[in-house]
Formats: sequence, C-alpha cells, structure tokens
Amino acid sequence: MALEYRFATEADLEQIFEIEQSVMPCPWSMKSFQEAFSSDYSIILVAADDYRICGFSVLYITAPEAELPDIVVSKEYQGQGIGRALLEYTISEAKAKKVETIFLEVRVSNAPARGLYDSFGFEEIGTRKYFYSNPVEDAICMRLDAIETL
Repeated sequence: MALEYRFATEADLEQIFEIEQSVMPCPWSMKSFQEAFSSDYSIILVAADDYRICGFSVLYITAPEAELPDIVVSKEYQGQGIGRALLEYTISEAKAKKVETIFLEVRVSNAPARGLYDSFGFEEIGTRKYFYSNPVEDAICMRLDAIETL
C-alpha cells in the first residue's frame, strides 16, 4: 500500500477525530485537535491513502524540545508498519524544526507502542502514577535525545 505522509489540513480534522474516538480509551476532543491545528507550536501529520486518513501524529514543539502527545493508527490499518513510518516521518519533521529531544508518555500496558518507541531509541526516564484513566493506569515517560543523528 502506497501511503502519503503529509501535514494535516483542516479538511482532515474530522477523520482524525473519528480515528481518535475509535482507538483511544480517553480520546481528545475536537476542540483539542482544532487548537493543535491552529497553534504555532504544534504540527499534525497524517498517513493518507488517497483521501482516507489511516493514522496521524501530533507534535508540540518548543525547540530544542518537543512533546509527542498523540500518535494513532486506525484499527483497520494497525499492524502494517504505518505507525513506524508515521513516527519516522514525525521525527524527520521534528529535526527540520531544530528539535533535539522528543518526550512522550505511553500506557504501561501498551506493549506494541513501547516496543516501537524502544526500536527508535526512546529511553524510559520515569513513571507518572495513575496518569491515564479508563482504565486508571501509570504512564511510562520516555525521551529520545540527539535526534539529529538518527
């Protein structure tokens, strides 16, 4: 499958919101996505199959650091390497914006995501107790340093 990896447009927000609602246990509101889309400090990237969004990432940038609060692949596209390609694209866009370190949190139970982050060199730097709800769960805090060398 040949996907296009690109910056989100306002026309993509409804599909992004629908993916978030169907995949995430504590999904973002549409207002949160609209705020991220209109902010000078964030970028939303998508993986698209023609006009269908398959996955997306949100990156908040305060160079030389950035936070990756959301990276999601639609259920029907999971397990096909889209998350890996989307994370790679997100990191390359972060590099272009002079980001040196990316931070994120991930549920302790989310083994696939943790494995993906480990494979990119993210390191565990701490735990946030009871960070997530639905169900209540700890977050593993991770960081990726020196991304310019990747």
